[in-house]
Amino acid sequence: MAALATVVSGSVLALATPSFAGTMSGPSFPVQGSSQDSSIRILKGSDGTVTGVAAKGSAIALPKGSSESPEDAAKAHLERFASKLGVDPSGLKPVASNKVSGGNAVKMQQYIGGVPVVAGEVIASLDSKNQLQALLGETAKGSVESTKNLLGEAKATLVAKNYVAAKAKVSVAGLQAKSEGRWIYNPELLGAPGAPVNRETLKVQVSNRNHSVDYTVFVDRGFNTVALAVTNNHAALKRNVCDLDNQDVGGLESAVCDGTTIPYARQEDGAPSGIADVDRVYDNLGEVAKWYASYTNLDVSALIGGSDKTLTATTRVCATQAQQGCPLANAFWSDNLGQMVYGDGVTGLDVTGHELTHGVTSRTSGLYYAYQSGAINESISDTMGELIDLAQNPDKVNSDQAWLIGDDMDPASPDLPAPLRSMKDPGAFGQPDRMTSSDWDADSQFLDSGGVHTNSGPGNKTAYLIAQGDNYNGYDIRGLGLAKTFKIYWTAENLMTSGTDYKDLFNVLPLSCRKNIGKSGTFLTEDDCAQVDKAVRATELYKDAANSAPVATPYCQSGNPKASYSQTFDAAPSDWAPAGGAGLMVAGFDIDYVNSGKDALGLFTQNGRATNGSVTSTAKKIPASSWLRFDLATLFTLYQPVSGATGKLEYNDGSGWKAASTLSGSVNPGPWTGHSNGWASAKYNLAPLAGKNVQFRVSISGVASGADNPASVMAVDNFKIYTCS
Repeated sequence: MAALATVVSGSVLALATPSFAGTMSGPSFPVQGSSQDSSIRILKGSDGTVTGVAAKGSAIALPKGSSESPEDAAKAHLERFASKLGVDPSGLKPVASNKVSGGNAVKMQQYIGGVPVVAGEVIASLDSKNQLQALLGETAKGSVESTKNLLGEAKATLVAKNYVAAKAKVSVAGLQAKSEGRWIYNPELLGAPGAPVNRETLKVQVSNRNHSVDYTVFVDRGFNTVALAVTNNHAALKRNVCDLDNQDVGGLESAVCDGTTIPYARQEDGAPSGIADVDRVYDNLGEVAKWYASYTNLDVSALIGGSDKTLTATTRVCATQAQQGCPLANAFWSDNLGQMVYGDGVTGLDVTGHELTHGVTSRTSGLYYAYQSGAINESISDTMGELIDLAQNPDKVNSDQAWLIGDDMDPASPDLPAPLRSMKDPGAFGQPDRMTSSDWDADSQFLDSGGVHTNSGPGNKTAYLIAQGDNYNGYDIRGLGLAKTFKIYWTAENLMTSGTDYKDLFNVLPLSCRKNIGKSGTFLTEDDCAQVDKAVRATELYKDAANSAPVATPYCQSGNPKASYSQTFDAAPSDWAPAGGAGLMVAGFDIDYVNSGKDALGLFTQNGRATNGSVTSTAKKIPASSWLRFDLATLFTLYQPVSGATGKLEYNDGSGWKAASTLSGSVNPGPWTGHSNGWASAKYNLAPLAGKNVQFRVSISGVASGADNPASVMAVDNFKIYTCS
């Protein structure tokens, strides 16, 4: 196996995190499970996971003797109900408090051993008296898994830079990286496939000089891989607008609107410039700020405009180092530049509202721009942008232009079509309109940050139903109009955590509506919130995505597993015979890629070295009502997820080898031909084999093409035959 170790040395196992899974019941629907405390409702998913508690009826009074500050009140409420949530209150610290209609929203960050947890957060929704309305969010459970060799900061930054360079197709030499310390990462909190264990990572900010490439990367210190990578550029009352007149400036550092490097084309209270894009952007920045202030009393320029509270933008950008060809076929908000960047003609009001809302999101919920949280990030921006566009242009409301994103764009580049999406009919643009739609994009190769632009569809359809109303999927929904919908979504921005998924949004939107009932200037009623209840049901936000990446399948739907055979591959097994490219990951391949324990089974193929690999077990007696389950990860290939190799499980009950995928009722049975993006699992119903002596064979065959000297790897761990009792 030394040959494979040579291939792996210095390479990056880029494991992105797939989309969320799980189901949640909202506060407006019956929930599974019950609570002995009559003052609260425990919010659970169909798998029994507790995702929050909500007050029954009126808010819950602040415990006597508690401080009346929102932060201290949140902690007091958390300590009271921590056992219901299954969290340790001492490991959660308030990190942000925002005023919203009817009270406050306090975000509490989880720490394990003093180290923060990625997406481990709880939001306390409080009324104006700091009484508890709900505690929402998820936290990591248990201790941090020990690692054989901890990767240092220097090597972690190199791993991060190599990953970003490959992802963005730029030179490593042009990237700068800054470590921001230790973070605990648990795939379960972001719905990633794989073992729900806590691993130590290093958080690294990677960007080029002008921030056209800008990522936050979490590098696993034991696996030497990228556990999670999210972009900080989302494809801005005082206003400064600059213009580049489509002249190529190379990199985006030359597009920073500072009044010196690039003169201001128009400033606050200045006369129109006579440049169509400049004046349109100037006006649109003002309209977005006006409607945020009108609907939510939010000063957008103070929130995202930097120290001088100025909304800044550069128009007609051409930067060939950031995008091949001119003009720039995009518009985006950059967190690090702190401004808007526009290509020629990409200046519509809904586009400006969309991109500025990314800035708002980064300073409120902080939704990670990956998978379902990233899709919701996109959907929130689409929603706010379209609500502003329709409010400013009421003649659009009942026209064919309503609920189209980017309908006003007139880009000079033919690479950016308009419109881009439909909130009314996501399917017209290949997007899912509900969670069970076949249009859902699992994005297993992480080409669109986990399908964030495609999978915004269910969120967009939900917002359309809330605002406009319609008859959809068996629900007749009365629309609430623009103002009420905007208020609900602004409240939701403050009640979501950075890892919120659609099942969480199913819960958050009804709560956000009810938090505004009876509050000055909202005019929301209980019947309005009943329409929100129907909308989140109609788009099935409480269900699993139809085509989401595989997740760690539970051993038993009910009861506990009782093993008749278990193999953890922590040492060379005497009852399994390897052949070809097969061995143990740590001992043979020198790769610390293990689901649990000390080691895992590894199978590989590689150009010029091995075209197949397999391991075959001795015969195992199968008890009645048995199941087989094991954890697996496919890395086709180590450098890029290139197709070509295939992994499979077979069995021999004495009548010859058969594909285990034919066993009825199995989950993710294979064959496996893609990149799993981390640890998934396979589960088989062995009932037809009861009483027989059965051999099992795991194998990989075929050599991936399209990469230099590629090596394809499949890892297997925790092979267990069991019954449920």
